[in-house]
This record gives sequence, C-alpha cells and structure tokens, in this order.
Amino acid sequence: MSKLESADSERLSVLLGEELKLYKQIRKLTEKQAGLLARDDIEEFDSSLDKREKLIEQIKGLHQEKEPLMQSRSSVSTDNNFEIIEQLNAQIRSEIEICSKLNDENIILMKEKTKEQTVKIDKQSAKRKGIGGYAQSVPNTPEMFDKKT
Repeated sequence: MSKLESADSERLSVLLGEELKLYKQIRKLTEKQAGLLARDDIEEFDSSLDKREKLIEQIKGLHQEKEPLMQSRSSVSTDNNFEIIEQLNAQIRSEIEICSKLNDENIILMKEKTKEQTVKIDKQSAKRKGIGGYAQSVPNTPEMFDKKT
C-alpha cells in the first residue's frame, strides 16, 4: 500500500470516528426528546430538534469528504486500518438503528400528544360556543340593569 493510500485510510478512520461521535450525540438528544415530550416541554423539544438538525448537517458534511475515500479504498487485508474501519462502520450502523428506533417511538408519542391536545382544544371550543350561546340569549342592555322597579 502506498503512503497516499495509507493517509487516505487514516483520514477515513478519523472521519468515521467523528461520524460515530455525532450519531451518539443524536442518540442522546433523541432520548432526551422522549422525556421532553412526556413533560409537554414543547419549547425545549423544538430547540432539541434544531440541535439535531445541526448534527445531521455535520454528518452530511463528513459524508461528502468520506464517500470518495470509501469508494477509492481497497478492501485488501494489508490495509492496517481495515479492521478499525469495519468496526467503526458497524458501530455507526448500530447507532443509526438505535436512533431510528428511538425516533419512531418519539413519533408515536408525538402523535398521542397531538391527539390529546386536539381533544383539549375541541373541548375548549365547545365551552366557548356554549358560553357564547348563553351570552346571546341574555340581553345585555343598560335598561335591564338601570331600570328601577
């Protein structure tokens, strides 16, 4: 293996390590989001979505640099970093699976929360309509209150 291939292999290992760290941060954030949803902390949940989006953008940037290295990399067993690269790829796949599962659970929880809020809004709307109907049936004129009998 030439020095250039070795340098590419080392750079690929570094990029995969950075990507793994970012996926671990996404997993922690996704776990936190479940708690935020359970507490109905929508503002913090929204903020965590922004943070997660930034992490995803960083991963996309790593992919742009990583993909050419992955394609040009030969899977010859003489590559000193071959095992490290394969281990990092396996860990990344595992983190992606965990994040995906947690995210699916959060989506279910969000849908439940949305249904709960919709029911609350519908009840409030019905109450307002009822109060509005009552107010319309009772005349609100000054004569009614100021009239001396």
